Amino acid sequence: MEKHLNSIRNILFFFTGITILFLMNLFSDILVPLILALFLAVLFQPILAWLDKKKVPLFVGVGLLWLLSIGIMVGVGYLFYNTFQELIRDKEEIIFQLKTKLDQLLSHYESFSGQTLDIDLMIDTFTKEFMTDKSTIFIGNVGEFLEEFLLTIVYLVILMSGIMRYENYLHYLAGEEQSGKFISSFEEVKTGIVSYVEVKFFTSFLYGIGVFIICKLFGLRFAFMWGFLSFMLNFIPLVGALIALVPVFFLGLIQFDNAFTALFLIVIAYVYHALLASAIEPYFLGKGASLNIIAVIVGLLFWGFLWGIPGMFLSVPLTVLVKVVLAQIEGAEIFVRLLGTQNGIKK
Repeated sequence: MEKHLNSIRNILFFFTGITILFLMNLFSDILVPLILALFLAVLFQPILAWLDKKKVPLFVGVGLLWLLSIGIMVGVGYLFYNTFQELIRDKEEIIFQLKTKLDQLLSHYESFSGQTLDIDLMIDTFTKEFMTDKSTIFIGNVGEFLEEFLLTIVYLVILMSGIMRYENYLHYLAGEEQSGKFISSFEEVKTGIVSYVEVKFFTSFLYGIGVFIICKLFGLRFAFMWGFLSFMLNFIPLVGALIALVPVFFLGLIQFDNAFTALFLIVIAYVYHALLASAIEPYFLGKGASLNIIAVIVGLLFWGFLWGIPGMFLSVPLTVLVKVVLAQIEGAEIFVRLLGTQNGIKK
């Protein structure tokens, strides 16, 4: 009888999980800003606690952090806008260099195949179509971003206003007997997220500064933009740093006379990233979030599939949250061990 009950329970868990994933995907426009605001509130909680010790009223601390969040987002948007304007200003020169490079390649192709191609017509057609299509996509993305940004800001104010009393909420939710376990789990999630962001911010900042300096030394255009892009995309685990170097490589191929120079720049930048990642991030993954590399990869793929780019940025904190939740479910110990590291297993 007990065996049948366990089978029924496992089946119910499976279908419940499928239903939850479907709803998470269906309501992603609402859930992604909420999750982002929740993680920001968790990050700001130690600052609010420090301000509370300094006798700063809660509404003042929440207001200051809210304004700081808005200021950072507006600054990032302004930076991208200026970069876009700079790209538009230098468009003709970049296209001229691209034509020069392609002319060299096509001369070899024409001598080999005997066919003649109009490179000017190809590039002009591609540029017009690219600018038209991408402008439409860009406007649509800006609209979606503003909508999610406003939702995140609203959620953030609400969550920050209550984050200081999270122990009371958990005590009320779990009851007298289970409140200690719930609070301990929340503290574990908070510690993992804060540790992850601290380490990731530090390594991403160093990586962005390094890419900026390397591009500047090589004389590559838009060095500051590439450094900032590297800083942002490095928050995507494992692949973000490599993705950030793709446009750098292609611009290097266009700008530099020798393709080897562009390749050499990329190799130096990625070796620099590898040194940072191997020196700092493995320590965090083993000690802070207690996630192994397989869990990070699977989490990146899963959350990226479910919520796109925002899911990729949030993949590690979300996987930490899943691991802590699974630790509270009887019979899920095997999954907790699969996600964790040997150092992270409590004996």
